[in-house]
Amino acid sequence: MTAKAGKLSVVQEDLLKLVQGIPRDQMQQYVDRYLGSLLAEEGYDPELLQTLETYASCNGHINEMSSRLYIHRNTAAYRLEKLERLIGIPLKEPETLMLLNLVFLFRRLLEQRRPRCPTIVS
Repeated sequence: MTAKAGKLSVVQEDLLKLVQGIPRDQMQQYVDRYLGSLLAEEGYDPELLQTLETYASCNGHINEMSSRLYIHRNTAAYRLEKLERLIGIPLKEPETLMLLNLVFLFRRLLEQRRPRCPTIVS
């Protein structure tokens, strides 16, 4: 099963249970290392981030990714080339795809655990 629009797949839920014992700072290090250039304020591009996450969740199948994102295959290929330059790792390697899926899982977990600012009610 694969993830769909913000939901975790069954496999991702199981992985989440496995990684919950990993310290938050260690998870953040991986997120920063592999997604930092995409999340940086000056270079933040939500389309590229979504493209990378979708590509990883599609296990590197560019046709499936482009279909899910409703973009032309050539646009998808262009974005992937750009992503490879930005993050500095080959995206077609199975190990990379597994690592990226784990990093996106860490990111979701960190976002879920992020303390919320208390609201002031007058």
